[in-house]
Amino acid sequence: MTVFFILLSLGLAGILWQYVQKVRRTVWELQTALRGRRRLLFTESSSGMKRLGLEGLVTEVNALIDQSNAYAEETVGYSNQIEATLGSIQEAVLIFDGERTIEFANESAQRLFHQGRRLTGERLESVLRSSSLLEFLEQYQQNPNAPLTQVSVERRGESLWFEVSCSRVCMDAGEPSESTLLVLHDITRLKSLEMVRRDFVANVSHELRTPLTIIKGFAETLVADNATLPVAARARFLDKILNSAQRLHVLVEDLLTLSRLESKPEQIDTKVQSLRQVLEETAENYRARLNGTAQSIDIEYDERVGDFAFDRFRIQQVVDNLVENVFRYAPEFTRLTLRVAYDPKRKHVACEVHDDGPGIPSKDLPHIFERFYRVDKGRSRERGGTGLGLSIMKHIIQLHGGHVFAQSELGVGTRIHFHLPYVQHPKELTAAG
Repeated sequence: MTVFFILLSLGLAGILWQYVQKVRRTVWELQTALRGRRRLLFTESSSGMKRLGLEGLVTEVNALIDQSNAYAEETVGYSNQIEATLGSIQEAVLIFDGERTIEFANESAQRLFHQGRRLTGERLESVLRSSSLLEFLEQYQQNPNAPLTQVSVERRGESLWFEVSCSRVCMDAGEPSESTLLVLHDITRLKSLEMVRRDFVANVSHELRTPLTIIKGFAETLVADNATLPVAARARFLDKILNSAQRLHVLVEDLLTLSRLESKPEQIDTKVQSLRQVLEETAENYRARLNGTAQSIDIEYDERVGDFAFDRFRIQQVVDNLVENVFRYAPEFTRLTLRVAYDPKRKHVACEVHDDGPGIPSKDLPHIFERFYRVDKGRSRERGGTGLGLSIMKHIIQLHGGHVFAQSELGVGTRIHFHLPYVQHPKELTAAG
């Protein structure tokens, strides 16, 4: 009897051990499935699970794994959509953690600050060299509702201006995160235009002030001392007033011309015509001002240049302005050449006004097409220049689809170049511009 009970106990223990092993194997499979987020598949040998009541547990675990995988796929898809959206916008977008290590940067940010290379893992301070941006981020830590701020960032020796904003982002669902989304809107061009506008207003005010002061001063003297002023002094004062009024008139006309060219580019009226005729008429108009045989105006014209499309009035204005500048600022010249050549490779007409006058200093040469820029400011005003002529010329040539540049050497002379598209129909010129 004792032996029977022993054998029975051993049999029950063996059966229990088998079930324990099955349960352990099932638990291990469940752990592996959960760790790998994959379903646990039933097998024929799994019928014992039903007797142990594990079938329902496995079913529930599989359901949880399915939900987790679906959520993960949805999250990945959502993240990809967000990344694609942030990557396609023009603003530079950066996401960085509490240590200011960059976790995400869109294409605009990589192009602006890292020459298109990846920024992930870089320190924010090493990428964006800007004390004003760091100050903004410090303020943001204290006040998350900080308004939009303008900051400057140094990049390869130049200053870029941005309008920046920040917001907190959660990189991991359900977990607190120190990540910050930084958006930088490039306003460098707007800042540049603002500076140009400010300088333009300051220059115009200065240019207007001088003749107005002269007119006001001499007019007040004429009124106050009318009875005692000698006739010769009165005539001299009136002459000063007339000259200043004339200078004001020329300045206002040049400003209006420049304004019209900038605001209404469609006013360029192109027709197929002869450029040679424009040059010959201009040269003829100025030959009366030559100093006898000591000076000459010559025309060198490439015979390959036939009639082509351009605005006669505006190009006449360009050539007249360049020739007038030679007579005004290089009156000691001996030869003034109007040269036209055809460039078949680029399909444009290369025009040049060349004089052998005193030349322009190299430090001034890059600025001569800027508004109100004068090489010799005092002498330019004495000779009636407004400082707008070359700026007007540049606008006219650009509206034609061409470009301008200058070459000069002190004691040798100056060459002012302008290139025009060589097209035989105005519509072609419009497309080229």
